[in-house]
Amino acid sequence: MERTLSRLSLTALLLGCFASGSLKAVTISTTNLGTVSAPMTTGGTLVNQGVALEATFSLGSATQLTIFTTSYGGGANANGSTASAGGFMPSLVLYNVAGNYVSGQIFPSPIGSADPATGLVGDSYIRTSTLGAGTYIVALSDYLVQQSPAATNLSDGFLDYGSGTTFSDVQGNVRTGNYTLNISGPGNAAAAPEPGTLALMGPAFGGLALWMYRRRNAR
Repeated sequence: MERTLSRLSLTALLLGCFASGSLKAVTISTTNLGTVSAPMTTGGTLVNQGVALEATFSLGSATQLTIFTTSYGGGANANGSTASAGGFMPSLVLYNVAGNYVSGQIFPSPIGSADPATGLVGDSYIRTSTLGAGTYIVALSDYLVQQSPAATNLSDGFLDYGSGTTFSDVQGNVRTGNYTLNISGPGNAAAAPEPGTLALMGPAFGGLALWMYRRRNAR
């Protein structure tokens, strides 16, 4: 129920802000990350804002996962590398192999870095409960690409509330299509930092940025 109400509220807000435009088709890009048994970092570039990435991965045993991005503000990755800032403002949602919702994001990421150009913390973070062994799908997209409030499964697809072309954040800053996705897997909880207090979230946002950032929080 909380998830449904959150999505209805989000859609109403977005439709109010972008009523002058029309919804556009979303292209789905897929990748298979294999079995997660160590801290995993993967990255790439989405062709445009109207593309959603569905990254499939498997767990060999029950575990709690931390999934986070570092591409908006830059920072340390799960595999020890460092991501550069400048990427788009991402949305993350975790589904099981059947396409059913498993976990939503905390937005902005409580471990994210403030982008040196914008001062915003714009990355995304998921901390799951213990998940059983099996296959999962994490959907990564620009924050303006969302599922319909009536959607009940990943197969229902996504709606594009943005331009469908160029990337920009909630303040209108132009961004790139770059993303960096991190998954801390079985036995690797230490590779992904735990969220701290709100003080770690960086500079305060304006009112518009705040509600748009938190559209999938606390489901």
